[in-house]
Amino acid sequence: MAHNRSLLFLLAAIIGTLIAIVAHPLVPDRELSIVPEPDLDVIFALYGDSVEGGPSHSEWVGPEEDRLWRCRVEEEGTPVYCGMNIILSHDPLKGLDLTAYHAVDLRLHADGHDKKVQFFMRHYDERYSNPDDNNSAQFNKFDFLPGELDGSIHLHFEELNLADWWSRERLLPRELRRPAFHNVIAIGIGYSDAMTPGNYDVKIERISFVGDWISAELWYLSILLFWLAGLMIWALRRLRLLAVKARRQRRSLDLLTNRNESLKEESERYKHLSSRDPLTGAYNRYGFEQRLSELLHSEEFHPLALILLDVDHFKQFNDTYGHDVGDKVLRHLVNLLDRHTRQQDVLCRWGGEEFLLLCPATTVENAACLAEKLRSLIAEEGLKEEDIEISLTASFGVCQLAEGESYVDAFVRADRALYSAKHQGRNRVVPADASQSH
Repeated sequence: MAHNRSLLFLLAAIIGTLIAIVAHPLVPDRELSIVPEPDLDVIFALYGDSVEGGPSHSEWVGPEEDRLWRCRVEEEGTPVYCGMNIILSHDPLKGLDLTAYHAVDLRLHADGHDKKVQFFMRHYDERYSNPDDNNSAQFNKFDFLPGELDGSIHLHFEELNLADWWSRERLLPRELRRPAFHNVIAIGIGYSDAMTPGNYDVKIERISFVGDWISAELWYLSILLFWLAGLMIWALRRLRLLAVKARRQRRSLDLLTNRNESLKEESERYKHLSSRDPLTGAYNRYGFEQRLSELLHSEEFHPLALILLDVDHFKQFNDTYGHDVGDKVLRHLVNLLDRHTRQQDVLCRWGGEEFLLLCPATTVENAACLAEKLRSLIAEEGLKEEDIEISLTASFGVCQLAEGESYVDAFVRADRALYSAKHQGRNRVVPADASQSH
């Protein structure tokens, strides 16, 4: 279900993006109207060269609200200037920032003559403008040829050029010789060519600045940022999901690891129990045979010696003190043997009160010495049980596996030696007769 929702969201985003790509040209333009209904308080100022003795006069034909402007030339003469200023601000130094607009929409009618009509914009910049000189503001203009004023005109700002006369009068760096629009103090229309006597009328029906509410660059950048943000959100969500999944997998792995460890420990415990005598903790016959097999196949532990021992008169302990004391005797004996033998020696409860000690890398002479030491310790320590002191002795049969001799044969020799120790009066160590080995 979540996958289907993601696909639907992706499809909706793609469709929305395609619509947004083609929709920008359809978004209505922002507009700042100057004529006929100005969106700000403007001042219309007419000018001509008659004040300087020239031939041109600038005047309204009819009421000013009709916006029918006339340049009246009385006599032919030198090039005239005649026009109309629309002052955009009452502060001569602070105009309008038109950088949010890219064009001006004009609807002008100039019938009855073949003269060029000029549209201009004046920009004030303190780096080259002088508040005491009206002509110091940057003069950007476009000249309409005869016949170009029929109908509506969409004049882009990039079509405007600096007036030659304004550039020639100033030696400005390159960056200041470009048309600027961030502080436009006035716009206007006018004539600047030599003109024959007569009336030159211009009907002003519309002047409006137009621009995008959001530029195409910002519009498409927003689409790109939307996708980048979407991809980032998707990536973060995927990372979060992967992190959650990884945590779950880690938990599952930890559970499996713990379970495996538990099973391993359980297996080791059962393995230990299966190879140990439950009463004394010494190896049982199965465990002893496993260790014997390992040692027989390793030359490192040769020669191998066997010490077979039996607790003397053990049946009397059970008959006299009970089986509980008999069990304590066996546990005490195993504890003593563990404390006084090596780590690599293998102690096995062979049956009842009989124990078998396998000594790796040990000759029969060394095994006999060890057996004698153990015999002496057993006899010296005995067993103290509450108010009872029990004297213990054990008989030992010792042999060494001869080269080529099987373990069974060696065990038989050790058993015969033990029998001999019992027969000779117990509490003694008897080495097996090597001549009996096969």
